[in-house]
Amino acid sequence: MTTIRYFGWSALSIETGDGALFFDPFFRPYCGAEWFHLDDFRHAKYICVTHGHEEHFLDVPVIAKATDAVVVGSPSVCSFLKWRRGIPADRLRVVDPKTFGEISLPGFKLTAFRWKHRDINLPRALTRALFHGNATQLSWAWSSATSAPFYSPYTGFHVELPDGLTVLNYNEGFNSKMTDAEITELGRRVRTDVLLAGMQLNFMADVVRGVAALKPKIVVLYPPHEKFHAMMGAVSEPWPSFATAVRERFPGVTVHIAEPGFSLDLDGYSTRTIDAGSISSQTRLPTSKTTFGPVETRTGLAAPSGRT
Repeated sequence: MTTIRYFGWSALSIETGDGALFFDPFFRPYCGAEWFHLDDFRHAKYICVTHGHEEHFLDVPVIAKATDAVVVGSPSVCSFLKWRRGIPADRLRVVDPKTFGEISLPGFKLTAFRWKHRDINLPRALTRALFHGNATQLSWAWSSATSAPFYSPYTGFHVELPDGLTVLNYNEGFNSKMTDAEITELGRRVRTDVLLAGMQLNFMADVVRGVAALKPKIVVLYPPHEKFHAMMGAVSEPWPSFATAVRERFPGVTVHIAEPGFSLDLDGYSTRTIDAGSISSQTRLPTSKTTFGPVETRTGLAAPSGRT
């Protein structure tokens, strides 16, 4: 069985008979949200790190030490984990997104690529946090600068499974910094069956551009920063608007909106065609313990206005 799971933030997993491969696992209480715990990640066999911002990185060494998982990341990410967090070199796999680096692990063939983050000025963020007395934003800026490889390259991962199924995680890259040329080139290089796409702010058209270039059959939309943006006073378009934008342009694509606890079972999936009846998705809590932070009153994320 192949299952995709979403754990909140940018934490996703691809789970197969060969083990669980995670992207950016993160579980600590943060911005009022606490969806999962270390025990929910103890089955990790591989961890892929997309970049060094704290909500993507801080729990990676914690989980790696608790599970002996192998960590895959850019040269700067692996160097930081080795020298600053004591992860043994034999459990680190360096892959360079600048050159579309490839690495094969038992059950997973990975290709790394670069994507562009929306503009972030770390000194300005620190200054603004100090001026406004925003403790959470100040903590983010400070720990991102001192406890994580903040300026490591933004790395996406294309994953090919033994049965030919392909999954591409573009993380936060669907934004106005993404050029048509680079996403078209990526679509030329790799085939994408399932696209994992971060949705945020007003970047609906950019998600649609990505789907147009990559031509997936299934799109899983997830909100990497909802609680963080709420803390900063930033407002995103309602999540259903992102799904509607994709569905209206590509009615043949199956689109899911993921909330923490979401899972997508891909049993019976064909790499050439989709039988919608053979794919089940649901939002459910995992069998291990899961609690929510004080701002949570139901399973999943607090919805922006208009969400269904």
